[in-house]
Amino acid sequence: MICIGEGWEEVVAALQDIPERVYVVGSTDSGKTTFCRYLVDEAAACMRTAYVDCDTGQSRLGPPTTEGMALYPGPSKPCLRFVGSTSPGGHFVQTITGAKRLVEKAAERGARTTVIDSPGLVAGGVGIEFQLQMIDLLRPTRIVALQRGRELERLLANFARHPGVVIHRLPVSPAVVTRPAAGRRRYREEQFASYFADAKSQEVSLRQLGLQGRVPDMRDPRGAAGRLVSLNDAENFVLALGIVEDLHPGRRLLEVVAPPFDPAAVASVRFGSISLDLGAAPGSMESRRP
Repeated sequence: MICIGEGWEEVVAALQDIPERVYVVGSTDSGKTTFCRYLVDEAAACMRTAYVDCDTGQSRLGPPTTEGMALYPGPSKPCLRFVGSTSPGGHFVQTITGAKRLVEKAAERGARTTVIDSPGLVAGGVGIEFQLQMIDLLRPTRIVALQRGRELERLLANFARHPGVVIHRLPVSPAVVTRPAAGRRRYREEQFASYFADAKSQEVSLRQLGLQGRVPDMRDPRGAAGRLVSLNDAENFVLALGIVEDLHPGRRLLEVVAPPFDPAAVASVRFGSISLDLGAAPGSMESRRP
């Protein structure tokens, strides 16, 4: 059951029967996802509504390292974009591009209201610049700022005079529970384990396929083992994530452990910046790759 916070009902009441795009921004543990769930549930009772989840570390629609979009009322299979990392740092372009493409996909599929759950990176100059570029590109009609004081005002000032943007300032709900880093890591490991529960070893021919992201050195393919990759369709949306077992440059062949997918539908492979060991001890499943 969702505990409704101060000002939440007013945001729902303000939504018009016109295409609306709501960008929800706040720091980690500010209740963004809970607010987005509430807003999506309320809006979907009246109109086709899309939820765009841009938090690659605590993803709700897909496995960690992905951004997702789902339509409500459902059922709706989420569209996923692979960022390749569990945080935006070092992956700003992939995060922003993925969010843009998911918002576009929501519009293509008839969403009247789109709710965007942004990453929790808001602190300092880097965080403000990142959020500024996200908002500028996604062009929301409303910004919902969840803040404990005035920590988002420097960001919001950039849109205060925008004629097409309404800003809603809401306090962080006292019901918000702060989760330590260990708890966040445990959640990611549980999500990865669930996603790969039915995975099996499969081969992908790399002939005529695009290679993206942190592509390994083909002269020393041993470094690719364990790398998390995305097997993408022609529009760069995720068909399946896989863990590299082996890479054979001479044969142009990639061996991955992945859930079932259609190899003929793969148009490109994106290499991420983390490796996964599903059999590792708790807290040690992920390792970051250069």
